[in-house]
Amino acid sequence: MITEPVDNDFHVTVRWQGPSTVVLALSGELDYDTSGELVGQVEEALNGQPDLRELLLDCRGLELVDSMGLSALLRAHRAATARGVRFRLDHRSTGLERMLTVTGTFEHLTATAPPPSAEAG
Repeated sequence: MITEPVDNDFHVTVRWQGPSTVVLALSGELDYDTSGELVGQVEEALNGQPDLRELLLDCRGLELVDSMGLSALLRAHRAATARGVRFRLDHRSTGLERMLTVTGTFEHLTATAPPPSAEAG
């Protein structure tokens, strides 16, 4: 288990569950100052394991997500699905669910259907 501190308000803990699933546990504030770190951690995880099939973001520790944080979640989703990796947002707070609903991104970020194959096109 690796914990990558961004600043005093945000942490990403990376935990591999075998070769095909990675869990990024998020805690603190996902905002303008920290969104780039999340995207970087996602890219590192996606590039670090060729057999990766599922990227799970555990949001139970998130205290705040602003518009840049939402943008980072969308970028993470896009990066995962472009590689044919299933994307999941687990343990969403009421506030995060409300933000996703209000912005019209709830279905997009929480759909459970497998992503299209990276080779499909």
